[in-house]
Amino acid sequence: MMILGLSIFNMKMTVDPVSLLMVAMASLMFTGLGMIIARFVKDPDGADAAANVITFPMMFLSGSFFPLSQMPQFLQTIAQVLPLTYVSEGLRAAMIFGQPQQAIVNTAFITVLGVISIAVGSFITKWEED
Repeated sequence: MMILGLSIFNMKMTVDPVSLLMVAMASLMFTGLGMIIARFVKDPDGADAAANVITFPMMFLSGSFFPLSQMPQFLQTIAQVLPLTYVSEGLRAAMIFGQPQQAIVNTAFITVLGVISIAVGSFITKWEED
């Protein structure tokens, strides 16, 4: 997506330490969420279904594809509890608008969620074979 934006639409992008930290912390957070989901799923087909139930609504409601301001108010309220909303806003602020100071709050929030999700995922994961 970034390559298309840079080459076709002449998009300007800045990669800075805040955006790199956001990517790392988002990876941590979503890994933890995956661990939590995996604890409750018994087979691979169930894992695909569970992942789709979570990821598709989050992608479309988080402001990744279009601005949250274009959504009805009740969907904006739902978007405010989705972690991908904070990842999208933080990366947009740091990489597109060149305002890493605005992304720091989102990065801190995602870092806290990442640590919590990894801790919960590690705690509830069975480490022995059934």
